[in-house]
Amino acid sequence: MKRKNLYVCMMLAGALLGLAASSAQADTVLNVSVNTSSLSGLAGSEVFFELTDGSGTGDGNNTATVSLIALGGGTAGTVDTTNSTGGESGDLSSGITLTDTSALNVLGQFFTPGSALSFTLDLTSNVDAGNTPDQFSLYIYDPSSNPIDTTSDPTGFNSLLAVDGLCAATTCASTPIVNNYDPSLVTTTLVVTPEPMTLLLLGSGLAGLGLLRRRNLVSP
Repeated sequence: MKRKNLYVCMMLAGALLGLAASSAQADTVLNVSVNTSSLSGLAGSEVFFELTDGSGTGDGNNTATVSLIALGGGTAGTVDTTNSTGGESGDLSSGITLTDTSALNVLGQFFTPGSALSFTLDLTSNVDAGNTPDQFSLYIYDPSSNPIDTTSDPTGFNSLLAVDGLCAATTCASTPIVNNYDPSLVTTTLVVTPEPMTLLLLGSGLAGLGLLRRRNLVSP
C-alpha cells in the first residue's frame, strides 16, 4: 500500500511538471560582450539600451533587465536625459531596467569605452498582443554619433543586437529570437534557466514526496 501511494504521488508530480513546461515560458537570459577596442579612450561615446513595445500601446507586460555591467577598463559618464524616454531607470553603474510602458523605452548613457562592454540581459517572455513582439535592442555610437557598425543590421537601424520576444499571431515565432547582427564584434551566450512554474511545482512535488515518506516511516 505504501509503495502504491508513493507511485501515485510521483506520477502526479510528473504530470504537474509536464503541464508547467507546456504552459510557462522562461525568461531569455543572455551574457553579452561587445568589443569596443576601436573606441577605447574616446570620451563622449554613447550606448543605448532600447525596449520597443510590439503592440504599440505601452502595455507594460515585459521587462528587460541589464545587470553585471563591465566596461573593460572604461568609465561611465552621465545618462543622456535628452534621448532617454519611456519606462527606463538606472545607469551603467547600478544596472538598467526597461519596461514597455511606452511604445519606445530607451536609456542612453555617455561613456569612455575600454576594451569591451559586457553585461547580462534578462528579458521576460510574456506574449504581446498582435503581430509584432516586444524587442530589446543595443546600439553604440562614437563621440561624433557614428554607429560602431553601419552595415550589419539588415533593418537599417544600425543596432548591434536585437532580441525578439513572443506575440499572439500564428506567424510569430514560438520561442524568443536572438539576432546578433555582428558576431565579429558581439558575443552572446544563452543562459538556460528553468521555467518559473516548473521550479514552483518541482518544489511542491518534492515537498509532497517528503511528507509522504515521513508519514510512511511513522505509520505502523
